[in-house]
Amino acid sequence: ALIKAVAGAKAGDVIELSPGHYQVEKFIRVDKPLTIRASGGERPTIEFERTALFEIEAGGALKLEGLVIDGSSAPDSAGNSVIRTSRYSMLGSYDLLLDDCEVRDLDVNHSFNFLTVAKGTFAEHIEIHDSSFSNITGAILPLDRETDDLGLYNAEYVVVTNSTFSKIGKAMLTIYRGGTDESTFGPHVEIRNTSIDSVGGNKRNKTGASVHLHGIQVVDIKNNEFKKSKPIRVIQTVGEPVTRIRNNRFVATPAPEIINGTAILEGNTVSEAKK
Repeated sequence: ALIKAVAGAKAGDVIELSPGHYQVEKFIRVDKPLTIRASGGERPTIEFERTALFEIEAGGALKLEGLVIDGSSAPDSAGNSVIRTSRYSMLGSYDLLLDDCEVRDLDVNHSFNFLTVAKGTFAEHIEIHDSSFSNITGAILPLDRETDDLGLYNAEYVVVTNSTFSKIGKAMLTIYRGGTDESTFGPHVEIRNTSIDSVGGNKRNKTGASVHLHGIQVVDIKNNEFKKSKPIRVIQTVGEPVTRIRNNRFVATPAPEIINGTAILEGNTVSEAKK
């Protein structure tokens, strides 16, 4: 029923799910702007039996609101993710927004991501608000496929607020913008009022960080708690980047690393975990 509802929807439609359990057997392809949300009351739970639940295609945009997404039924297949973009270049940009969602148990194998993007795809906005992520072996937002160092990148604005990330194997966020092209003003990253606990410890986390930002132009990370996690790593490469890391608590977590540049570091505390 959910697959049919998406296939028959028009751009801008809202699909409401009643409380209950939804077992999805096929990819849900999103080629238009859609909202899928809880109708009210108990959150509906969605499980999926393919290597991804949603695929955002050309023309698509997706907002998820008030849902539980559980990876327990996914196959043990390399490259699993909850959401993936088209595997082909997309001429237009897309948006992805999560609000009041729970994502859990993406752990059937060692590299199960929340989002997987392809080279040649670009998000104007990716936003996560009031949501929780737990027991995930892969990464949450690995936006690092544009590695040709031509000034391209996978997302313009990434915003994470009032959310929790616990037991995440790889980085919560990775963005890569290489090259020396100064004709663009992004990417922009904001993370605030968020808890990051036990993030980045998977031996396959090649970034060695919980948040890894390469070539980002505007960074504002404030009022967060990092606990038993890998550090924030910021690598400045081009332009006149502005990096602000303020009023964060780092518990059993190394202090932020700023490479090839400077940052505004104010009000942060670094301490060991209490026994």
